Amino acid sequence: MVNGITRRDFLKLLSVASGTIMTKSALAKVPEKILDFAYIAPIDTDTNPLKTYPDRDWESIYRDIYTPDSQFHYLCAPNDTHGCLLKASVKNGIVRYIDPSFGYGKASDIYGNKASARWDPRMCPNGHTYVRRFYSDRRVKGSYIRKGFKEWVDAGMPRGSDGKPDPKYYNRGKDDWLKVKWEEAFAISAKVFANVAKTYSGDEGKAKLLAQGYDVAMVDKTEGSGVSTLKFRASMAWLSALRFTGLERFANHMALLDAWVRNVAPAEAKGAHTWDSYAWHTDLPPGHPMVTGNKTSDFDLYAAEHANLITTWGMNWIATKMPDGH
Repeated sequence: MVNGITRRDFLKLLSVASGTIMTKSALAKVPEKILDFAYIAPIDTDTNPLKTYPDRDWESIYRDIYTPDSQFHYLCAPNDTHGCLLKASVKNGIVRYIDPSFGYGKASDIYGNKASARWDPRMCPNGHTYVRRFYSDRRVKGSYIRKGFKEWVDAGMPRGSDGKPDPKYYNRGKDDWLKVKWEEAFAISAKVFANVAKTYSGDEGKAKLLAQGYDVAMVDKTEGSGVSTLKFRASMAWLSALRFTGLERFANHMALLDAWVRNVAPAEAKGAHTWDSYAWHTDLPPGHPMVTGNKTSDFDLYAAEHANLITTWGMNWIATKMPDGH
């Protein structure tokens, strides 16, 4: 017994702290000093600790996790023909996440034409996760040239009597890739264009093409222009970035090269050719060019709201046109 409290009374006191109700007579036996220590008052449910907490700087840490240091807009082209305008948010020099730009309806062309805001938000799951490709170890950064091809260029682009280069320079899939400066890559491209145009121009050029086994009708179609043997086609991603006319315009500009090589007047100069995804891939909706003459040049989605009948021919907005499936 201590201060008049037995061991049994002390155990009863502990039960008070754990929520056991004691009778008035029992509490009367407990000294006031010990009772103050043991009794725990219930928590006031109206208390807001955020109003009285001394340091709230920790809140900014959570608020700043997704607050970007900077943002930039770019064209998303993950191997499709949408070409959505997206917005990247950068934190500590790294793109953290991607959002729709909500920029449609703001920009206009040189004639003042605008797309409706009906395109917004324009983004699909592919573009949303494309940030992973930014930092992939397989991303191509810079200009590269196949080792054997560069050796052929450095050797002066030698050809046989039929116009073909020596097979030793053809090691596609086996060659190493050499990184070169952009200026050198541009210079090599220009030299090769000029070399092809000169090789297959005129009667000598026709003879070389026939010696390689090309059909007579195909050779006659070149009309003596070596530039006509040049063909241009980009990957799907570049089709989106350049839209559907960029490479065709570039091919038409090859008429300048033809005029220089054959020394002909502008009206007689021939351009090169483009291979579109319909002639080459043949997996896109033929209904578009057959009916409209255009290659999947999408209509303005705002028109759908005013249509009495919509026929989706060759595409499914929900499955294959995810950005359009609003």
